[in-house]
Amino acid sequence: MDIKTASVALIFAGQGNPTIGMGADLWDINNTTKAIWDCASDISGTDIRRVCLKGPMNKLVQTTNQQVAVTAINATLYALCRDRLGEARITGSCGHSVGEYAALYAAGAVTLDDLFRMIHFRSRLMDELSKVNKGAMQAVKGIDYSSMAALIADSGIGVDISCDNSRRQQVIGGTVAALREMTEVLMAQGVETTKLGVSGAWHTRLMDDGVQQMRDFLANIAIQTPQHEVLMNVTGEPVTDPAEIKENLALHLTHTVKWTASMMRFLSQPSPVTFVEVSNKAYLGHMLNDFDGFSPTMALHCRKLSDTHGDL
Repeated sequence: MDIKTASVALIFAGQGNPTIGMGADLWDINNTTKAIWDCASDISGTDIRRVCLKGPMNKLVQTTNQQVAVTAINATLYALCRDRLGEARITGSCGHSVGEYAALYAAGAVTLDDLFRMIHFRSRLMDELSKVNKGAMQAVKGIDYSSMAALIADSGIGVDISCDNSRRQQVIGGTVAALREMTEVLMAQGVETTKLGVSGAWHTRLMDDGVQQMRDFLANIAIQTPQHEVLMNVTGEPVTDPAEIKENLALHLTHTVKWTASMMRFLSQPSPVTFVEVSNKAYLGHMLNDFDGFSPTMALHCRKLSDTHGDL
């Protein structure tokens, strides 16, 4: 694969599976990487380097810290791989949940300062809402969106589909009691579920009180027309109008992450696409195996973009 002449889709990671030490190999590589981590710490008011390096884990997994850390890693890895992409045409970018903000940054729609201002506000807002409306999330394997939606509708249980990750994986969220009921329904259907290590029910009705607050905050953020297509989670389609981007970011709190639609759009393009995953550790590329028309040769983790200096 000659990445420097390929048609590239950038896919950015969201929250999940934090590890002590993550990002430690990235923050002091050069002045650009130092500036990214300094910006993350200055705006969040937290020494995010120290939290990543030392933890403790119960601090790193907090939404207010984890979202900032993930975004710092995404922005740093993108900065490091950008020059290595050469003449590659960026056909679009997409980020899973909080990764959507890094996707907008990569498309030149927001500045670095505004990237972290948005993440800092979003993470605090979600953390506050999760303490008022306590909830949880579960991954459901071996089921597509339509089947999952039908099971929820037939049961009448108050849970929502938080993420439509692929035709074989959904994530549901709701109150602990509602998820317990839904788990019994799924078990009766022989469907496997796994509880996720998150502190709230993201992308569900339990975040509803935050939508207008997010709109009000974003009214003071300058968003530019993206320099390449950004497929947004709420629609699974590219959005170019700054006002529409802001509305999608606000609705993002309560709406399903339409990852399946986004990946299918990339895969349906006339010219073959190379997916470059921007994340601390690969996992988005693995989910692509659930999609028709995808082969492992079509995905590359950003840390494997090498030049004479080796891997990132």
